[in-house]
Amino acid sequence: MKRALVVDDSRSARAALKKLLEEHELEVAEADSGESALDYLKRDSVDVIFMDHTMPGMDGLEAVSAIKANPQTATIPVMMYTTKEGEVYVGQARALGAVGVLPKNVQPHQLFEMLLNLGLVHDRRAEPRLSAELTEAVDEVDRALDNQALGMSVQALVTRILEDQHLTLRSDILRSQKTLARQVAHEILKEQALAPEDADAQANASNPAKGGQSRSWLAVAGFVAAFVCAFLAFQFKHQRDVAYRELVAVETSRAQSDTAEVNELKEALGGAQSSSAEVVSAALGGYAEVLNQDTATDMYEDAFSEALADQLVELLPYIERMGFVGDITLTSHLGNFCLMVDDAGVYQLAPDDLPLEACNYMGHVLENNDYVSDRLSEAFSRLLAAQTGSEVGINLVALTAGESEPLVDVGGGALIATAGEWNRVARQNNRVVITFE
Repeated sequence: MKRALVVDDSRSARAALKKLLEEHELEVAEADSGESALDYLKRDSVDVIFMDHTMPGMDGLEAVSAIKANPQTATIPVMMYTTKEGEVYVGQARALGAVGVLPKNVQPHQLFEMLLNLGLVHDRRAEPRLSAELTEAVDEVDRALDNQALGMSVQALVTRILEDQHLTLRSDILRSQKTLARQVAHEILKEQALAPEDADAQANASNPAKGGQSRSWLAVAGFVAAFVCAFLAFQFKHQRDVAYRELVAVETSRAQSDTAEVNELKEALGGAQSSSAEVVSAALGGYAEVLNQDTATDMYEDAFSEALADQLVELLPYIERMGFVGDITLTSHLGNFCLMVDDAGVYQLAPDDLPLEACNYMGHVLENNDYVSDRLSEAFSRLLAAQTGSEVGINLVALTAGESEPLVDVGGGALIATAGEWNRVARQNNRVVITFE
């Protein structure tokens, strides 16, 4: 929080300024003299100082001079807050380092502008403002978009879980195959190691008659080893085939599960998208309804007025945020006014008390003019120029209605007696209609 120091020997003056500053969310410290202010600045720092001129002891200008002479406090902006006036005093205060002079009876907007220039407050007037209806619609769109994002997150989570299960199963099958292969290799190597040892023992025997028996035993041992190897190989192949079938079954089941989950998620996502689209459409309808409530203008006013341009400037960021892409079409409709011809031959609005049947003409001065430019205010022209070539996908389109559609139909005017009553209805029909396409 920004902090201000108010230096004034008057308690009531300090209280008044403190109240104004606290309304702008500034923390306020107080000092009743120049000496007290210098003592305070030795202990604490502030973002701005408001200095009275006439005080006992050190006056305001002397205090400003001392503050600016100290490198630790020289950068703090000092505003003289005093009843003294005149260019000479202002020049003297600025020469000593003060940023300006405020009167003791300062108006709130003057204080705000000063704080804004010093960067101590934020200009909330520049922030877009929406009515309660539009704010509620924007919140509803945000909730729909959040639900859509949640559906996509669930889909990604389920897919990742299924992939992890698939990888775990494959790893278990491969680990089983490797264990079986090591067992087979161990048995074969063991038999191969035993066979030469038995052969050497028989070769070293003294009885040559037993050599044939040794060879027979070796043959039997070789046969047994071959049988064991064949059996183990068959067992390995069988286990491998079983594991392969299990893997195929798991992958088939996973694919079916994936398909079912994905289809469910797609349905949920489609529902969320449909719901989101409905909310966006409803929000746009609400925007159009609010905008169309007050677009009526007098006959000689610009149909595409500055007020309408301001409303659109406030609304466009919210429309962009909800993802709308398309045209915002604004169509000018003309009212059918009761007119009189003046001495110069120019149509003018009839006096309010003129009997309706005395009107020279029922119509509008622009009824034969289809140029949109003749109905644009300067502010709306700038807005259209700013939107031209915009990359956000929103186009502002201003049109003139070929045949204006009355909002209020008065028929033949049987119930209307005067030009004033008629023209009040004509003004309601002299309007702009806004649609989102």
